[in-house]
Amino acid sequence: MKLMQTRREFLKMAGKGLAGGLAVAAAPVLVTGAQAAAANMATAGIVRGKVTDTNSCMMPAVILVEAADGTAYRAFTNAMGGYAISLEPGEYTLTFSKGHEYEMVTRTIEVESLKTYYLQDVRLQPLYDSYAKGWIAGDCHQHTFYSDGVDPVEDVMIGNAANGLYFGFLTDHNTSRGVPEYNGACMFPVRTETDQVRYFKGMDGVEVTSEFGHYNALGSGLTLETYDLKFTEAERNSPEKMQIVREKIKYIADCITRVGSVAQMNHPYSTTTMGMANWIDANDYEVFDMYDTMELWNGYFCPPDGALFDTQNSMNQNYSAKLLWYGLLNAMKDGHAFHAITGGTDNHDVSGAASAKARAKIVENPADLQSYYDTWVASAKYNGMPATYTYFGDKELTMENAMAAVKAGHSFVTSGPIALCDIKGKIYGEKVEAAAGEELTLNCDIWNRDGLKEVRIVVNGEIVQKIPCTGDTFKEAVSLKRDWTACDWVVVEVLCENCCQYAITNPIIIA
Repeated sequence: MKLMQTRREFLKMAGKGLAGGLAVAAAPVLVTGAQAAAANMATAGIVRGKVTDTNSCMMPAVILVEAADGTAYRAFTNAMGGYAISLEPGEYTLTFSKGHEYEMVTRTIEVESLKTYYLQDVRLQPLYDSYAKGWIAGDCHQHTFYSDGVDPVEDVMIGNAANGLYFGFLTDHNTSRGVPEYNGACMFPVRTETDQVRYFKGMDGVEVTSEFGHYNALGSGLTLETYDLKFTEAERNSPEKMQIVREKIKYIADCITRVGSVAQMNHPYSTTTMGMANWIDANDYEVFDMYDTMELWNGYFCPPDGALFDTQNSMNQNYSAKLLWYGLLNAMKDGHAFHAITGGTDNHDVSGAASAKARAKIVENPADLQSYYDTWVASAKYNGMPATYTYFGDKELTMENAMAAVKAGHSFVTSGPIALCDIKGKIYGEKVEAAAGEELTLNCDIWNRDGLKEVRIVVNGEIVQKIPCTGDTFKEAVSLKRDWTACDWVVVEVLCENCCQYAITNPIIIA
């Protein structure tokens, strides 16, 4: 639910229900006064207010609206931080937030019929500033109503900024119709720091959607002909079908890279036709090498931790993607290409899944994969979950710089924890000199608002250290000693008290 209503949400206000079971007809809705009248909400009261930072500058933020009966949904302020919420009489809890680098503020209010309430300004305190350290959070996979999403471009931009993201690639299926709006129509403030406003930057992209996998073209509005994305009847029934598929997948990669885009394999183990790895052998490096990045973590599915459940199936497909990626990294020793990872929410609805029905499935300690999946979807399926934190250093936030950094692997993927690690000053995606038997020091600077549980050090696909953590900060130098050889690699994983919060880095590579 957002200040700018979609048709889908208006139907809900009119008492016709919301498709997908995200809420019930009696749920509160976010509307303006005129919209409330149009929806015939004759008994509703209105709650108004604004959200600011600690400099008293208005900024977009998220509002979780929860009724006394547990009915809930995620709403947003408008682009400048103002909100007007129309609520049926009753008691409500409003939780204001702006991603994991900010505190959360909760307000409770009793709403009476036809009354208007002006809440005191909500000031959200920043707890961490990754941007100041050169690390900027973004989303590499999201959709609008120009393909199969439900939201207009403006709402997606507000959703990104409200969740603390500074950039995002718009990747509608086989169309770039929304890109002009997304990358140039408006400037959305994310945060003000030392009197300088930081704005959200929309970036070009397309999800090239074929019968044999989905692929992001990050950095362009590339679209291909239907002939290139589907089988002809002759091809579909040909005994050479899999060879034809292989050549088509290579052709898609070639088309993406020839226009200067970053070629990405999306959700490689997604079921049916959507995942590339369902069509290509895991050791077919000639094909994999044509792609620059892999979406290791797709927001529709469980984090790829494997900590609770290491089953490889459709619900845990991100874990399967991680194992595939480990194999591709190990193939660098045989001269094959480096593949960076990204995370993408693949979000089709910025309101998330905060309904009473969905939230009822949240459990503190999931006992099986289905419970884990339900908990993730109910608590963390919205823009910025996960986010790809990308290192810009002192470079300007531009699409070209984002593309270069993402392709180089100067990034980590997270649903909460901030993981800044280096070896001899070399960060993720960079190479470090090391002699055989040398003791290397992995400098870890890791933080999570909601608490840390464990830091894992992965070398060449094997967990070599598990370091228990307490509190919200892990700042230590971790010793690593082994017979290093060229193209060995080190990855860091972070597990948290909240089972749905996790981070995984791109590798630091031994030269």
